[in-house]
Amino acid sequence: MGDFGGFGRESVVTRLGGREPHQLPAGPPGEAGPAGEKYTVTATVGTGGMGEVLLVQDRDLRREVAMKVMKGDLSAVDAHRLKFVAEAQATSQLEHPGIPPIHDLGLTADGKPYFTMKLVRGRTLRDVLQDLLLNRKEVRQEYTLHRLMSILERMCEALHFAHEKGVLHRDLKPENVMLGDFGEVHVMDWGIARVRGEEVDPADAVATAGTDAGLMTMDGVIKGTVPYMSPEQAMGRVSRMDRRSDVWSMGCILYEMLTLHFAFEGEGLLSKVRNGAYPPIRKRNPKRPVPEDLALLCEQCLKVDPADRPASAKALGAALREWLDGTAEKERRHREAEELAAKGKEAAARYEALKGEVTAAEKAAEEAGAAFKGWMSEEEKAPILDARQRVVDVRRQVVKAFAETVRFLDAALIAEERNASARAALAALWRGRLADAERRLDAEDAAYALDMMTRYDDGALAGVISGDGTLMLTSEPAGAEVTLHRFEDHRGVLKEGPGRSLGRTPTGIVELPMGSYLCILRLKGFRDVRYPVQITRNRSWTGHVKMRNDEEIGEGFVLVPGGPFVYGEGKETRTLELPDFAIARYPVTFGEYGEFLAAVEAEEGVEAAKKHLPRTTGEGPLMVRDDGGVWRPIPDLISDPQLTRYRGDYGEDFASRIPVIAVDWHDAAAYGAWKTRSTGREWRLPTEEEREKAARGVDGRRFPWGEREDAGLGKCESSRDERSQPEPVGTFPTAVSVYGARDMAGNVWDWTDSWWDAGRSLRVLRGGSWINQPIGLRCASRPRDDPGGRDPFHGFRCARGFPASASGPLASTPWPSPRS
Repeated sequence: MGDFGGFGRESVVTRLGGREPHQLPAGPPGEAGPAGEKYTVTATVGTGGMGEVLLVQDRDLRREVAMKVMKGDLSAVDAHRLKFVAEAQATSQLEHPGIPPIHDLGLTADGKPYFTMKLVRGRTLRDVLQDLLLNRKEVRQEYTLHRLMSILERMCEALHFAHEKGVLHRDLKPENVMLGDFGEVHVMDWGIARVRGEEVDPADAVATAGTDAGLMTMDGVIKGTVPYMSPEQAMGRVSRMDRRSDVWSMGCILYEMLTLHFAFEGEGLLSKVRNGAYPPIRKRNPKRPVPEDLALLCEQCLKVDPADRPASAKALGAALREWLDGTAEKERRHREAEELAAKGKEAAARYEALKGEVTAAEKAAEEAGAAFKGWMSEEEKAPILDARQRVVDVRRQVVKAFAETVRFLDAALIAEERNASARAALAALWRGRLADAERRLDAEDAAYALDMMTRYDDGALAGVISGDGTLMLTSEPAGAEVTLHRFEDHRGVLKEGPGRSLGRTPTGIVELPMGSYLCILRLKGFRDVRYPVQITRNRSWTGHVKMRNDEEIGEGFVLVPGGPFVYGEGKETRTLELPDFAIARYPVTFGEYGEFLAAVEAEEGVEAAKKHLPRTTGEGPLMVRDDGGVWRPIPDLISDPQLTRYRGDYGEDFASRIPVIAVDWHDAAAYGAWKTRSTGREWRLPTEEEREKAARGVDGRRFPWGEREDAGLGKCESSRDERSQPEPVGTFPTAVSVYGARDMAGNVWDWTDSWWDAGRSLRVLRGGSWINQPIGLRCASRPRDDPGGRDPFHGFRCARGFPASASGPLASTPWPSPRS
């Protein structure tokens, strides 16, 4: 702070004998000026090119004011003194709320000019923009884009007032804009303002000591701050400057408000300004999207030709007001949409919670229902019936919660069409529906949910929508050549598409679209392995394949590699995992079963063999012992027209190719035990899980061939235009599984080693038969029967495990001894 030796202005209060209020601070020693001075210096606020700005106390009016005092070295030059006085005179006549008023003009005791003005407490626009660039949360919340545009509009009002008085600011920049603590906006520092920049009404014109001075209008003199000056100002063409020159500077400030970066910076700055070469506003800050209307307005302000800019600060302010009015309505609608979206999210949370309650209620009802008996009293049935009603009630609540969620979120989008919160919540809601549908294998519901999720997603779920996943395979031993085929749907029948090599195992990570695939692994000395893969949404499938030779797998068996697969259907659908196993390519035929009867006869006698004869109630045995001691199907097992056709296709011994029927579970178990003893290898009935995986692979297809329900694809009651009867194995080539097992749908039901009930009174059968309608051929269909039941559509096939997987999670129950 300089030594001013007093301001040469006596305090009126002191002159009249008034007393200083004790709360007014006294100036520091040696800086307050002589006793009785009107002003007392408190602090230095800042220093500029022309002088210093001081914080002083006005003793008369008992207030703090800002005082600008001209520097001593400049005050000796008349031209500079004249300019300093002109600034005070011009500013004092701009009586506008957005321009700090001048209170006093005078000379210090040593002859330096000064003037006092309103003290504006707050911060500069530069401070705010800097904090926004640093992403300070509290500043970001206070100074929204709407608030910044409101500040710029108020600057336009002050600037238009000055222009109407014939004054150009010529140094507009964020540093010269003060934002008061109570919302004030002040355009400061009119130090290089130019008076009479254009024709104005003489009655309104500002008059100063330097109005007509040559210094104020001389071409070739560049004054101002380069990044904010107009091209005409940067070229020193002062005489061409008018109110549109200040509009350019406002455009530079607008650019910075929108992007938080300078419009003009770096090397060759003056040249860039003169040519209007600034970075594209829409790309300047990718983290700060620019509204299109404001981008266009900013570009208009920064036109090199003044004729292309807004005609005045008033016109610029009007454009900003139009945007602000529209934005205010948008913000109101946005707030309304956000409130509705929040309610929608709460409803969505209730919906998810209720889905969990449904699962729990269904489990409780199932457990309670296991004890249900028709003869129970009403009181005994009450807990069971209540549990079932609970399921109904909760399901209704789930439907209601879903509808409520959609209602709130749709209402949010009516309030604001592109509301991000509502769209994200709807996308998440339908993503959940998609997951549920895909878990149930409900293709139609899944397609609808995917369409809805795609409609509302704004990119966050792009990966989920595409559904792409990955595959990586290893093998033991390594080095197997892998060929990948995609299953292609041909009118509901899945067929292997063209193959492509994945190289040798271990493969790298292979990116794959959603879908069902077949990997064929080949390695010299081992049987080819057919390894199906299902890439569900975003699934990463990692598989390990144990290569096995023909001796391990066994003649007449196909290998089913271990791993996960889709099991069950409807709400019972789930994923299970099994170890490696092998299953017979065909069901056991009458010819093979005859060998078993002959072996039993040889070991235990003919009567023991007769106990295992296929038979049905009322029709007697379906096999007889011929004169040569060979057990054969009865002659009238098959009747015309099939009899004639079978003889033509397979010869007189066609009946030996028909799958054995009318055997009970004990007969099938005895057959397996005999084969195990006679071969030294395991022969057993498959578990129902093994039978299902062997039929459908891993992708949850309804039938071995795909989704199409068609009697022409598997042997059933309506497969031919004739009375249905069993047919020789392999007659329907489409009823083959991905592993190569034949007749996996239709002809005869296969007994399995699995119990249907907890009481172990019924055994599960799988596969469908010649008396069923096509729907009965589903891979997941699981009827049951008494183990001792013999029906003309019951047959069986065998399976075997491998030593390394004998203790797998779904290993079969102990193999029973043959029934005596």
